[in-house]
Amino acid sequence: MSHFYAEKIRRHRQRMGLSQQQLGERMGVSAVAVSKWERGQSQPDIPTLTALADLFGMTLDELCGRREEEPGNITLMARAMGRMTPEEQEKVLAVGKALFAHAFSGEEDA
Repeated sequence: MSHFYAEKIRRHRQRMGLSQQQLGERMGVSAVAVSKWERGQSQPDIPTLTALADLFGMTLDELCGRREEEPGNITLMARAMGRMTPEEQEKVLAVGKALFAHAFSGEEDA
C-alpha cells in the first residue's frame, strides 16, 4: 500500500475524531490492524476499503487516491445525510425546508 493511501486513512480517522481502536471496532478489526494500515504495513481487503470509504464520506476512488477533485457541497451534504439516523435526517430536512421557505419567501432581511 502506498504511503499516501495509508496517510489518507489516518487523516480521515483523525478528522472524524476516532481512535484506532474505535475505527477498528467499526470495521471489525483490531486497533493493531488499523495501525498497520496507517503505517503502510498491510492493507484492508476490498469490502473493508468500501466500508472505510463509506464511513469517510468518499468514493473508493477518492480513498485510493485515483480522484483528487473535491466533491461539491451537494455531494458532501448527501454523504453526511447518508451517515445519519432517520431521526437526524428528519431534523436536518425540517431545518432545510424552513431555510428555503424563508430564503424564497420574498421577505427582505431586517
